[in-house]
Amino acid sequence: MAITLIRSLTSSVIRNVSTLKRDAKRLQKHSALVFGTEFPLKVCQHAVAVSRGFRSLAEVEKLGQRLGMDKQAPFWKILGRNDTHQSVLNALYRLNLEYTENGPVVFTGEQHHSILPALVLFLEQMSLMNLPGLILVETEASTVQDTLIFDAVQQLGMEELLEGFRSLDLRESNLPVALSTSARCWVDAINNVLPPELDTALQRIGWGNRLEVAAHENAKSRSQVHDSGNFPVIPFYSVNEAAYRIAPQFSWPAWAGDDASKQAPTSPEESSKIAKDTVFDLIRALKERNFSLGVASEHESRWRPYIVFFSRNDQVSEVLAGVVHSYFSWRPSRDQCPPILYVSDSSIPYAPRMLRYGGNTAVVNGVDKIPEVDDFGAFYGYKQALKVVGTETGLQFMGTRASMDWNQDLGVG
Repeated sequence: MAITLIRSLTSSVIRNVSTLKRDAKRLQKHSALVFGTEFPLKVCQHAVAVSRGFRSLAEVEKLGQRLGMDKQAPFWKILGRNDTHQSVLNALYRLNLEYTENGPVVFTGEQHHSILPALVLFLEQMSLMNLPGLILVETEASTVQDTLIFDAVQQLGMEELLEGFRSLDLRESNLPVALSTSARCWVDAINNVLPPELDTALQRIGWGNRLEVAAHENAKSRSQVHDSGNFPVIPFYSVNEAAYRIAPQFSWPAWAGDDASKQAPTSPEESSKIAKDTVFDLIRALKERNFSLGVASEHESRWRPYIVFFSRNDQVSEVLAGVVHSYFSWRPSRDQCPPILYVSDSSIPYAPRMLRYGGNTAVVNGVDKIPEVDDFGAFYGYKQALKVVGTETGLQFMGTRASMDWNQDLGVG
């Protein structure tokens, strides 16, 4: 009843504000006839606003923005909520549950109990910050309509909003976008899908540091370093070239200057043949995918939210997911970090190592409890994770339980 009353009052105010603006335009059109001189639209709007009981035109504009009448607002700005959305949001308010940079928010329990509140948390944060966010989906499903995410989107009535996202299936061989990122993020994305023991061995011999510097120097020698706001991005081509140049004897190619060689540590050790084969099999697999032509995702992701699909069984797709993830984690400043939602619909929980300590990230992957850092499929961010328990009746967080009446709509028991 209260929600219905609020919606009715909001609709009434919106109509009144719209009428005020129309009347101001009509008055401005005939101002010469009424006042004997023609006045600009701003003056007429101010006059009508005062005549309707407002203190100023600025007060009307502020009210219009709060009601979602600002035409400059991004398309993901939430202008209305259905009953399911409002019920979940009320529960989140009661729990005081929000994104944090101190650690990821991890929803434990079965995914279908947590996906709806996690999605509402994500959408509300994106709307509040006016920043495009990222949804990472680890799945074997072939389309978004076959995933848990879409079921939750339907319950919220947000299908049209989801259509505005850039949807990328990174398991495909050919992508309609150009993916590039910083040399450091390229190396991280590759290392994060390698077995932990191999990643450790490569760190010990300084291979990653050498690859990072050599790849950046390669791109700089061909004028392909694009720096936009302290985030210099390079294409994968430079990473591929540098990897093969420094691999045999960790020697520096001719186009890398003396200063570059001093930036990376030297080591007399060499990686084993198995390690090299594993790394270069992955690099060759990346080279076989087409993701260098099309819309520049690094630029587009600054104004458009992304939803990307990858699989733990496809290392290349996970590397590319790490590249997209860097746009929303490494690139933004600390005060402008957009929300990230990671969802895995498998019965075996999985968390990619690309996920960070906090990074304004929510995780829904079916874990029963927060894993130890050394457990299989764990990422280091679990160490500082905030645990939320999803159940059939609602959520539990920090010793408080909040019930939600949305299970019937989801078809949950």
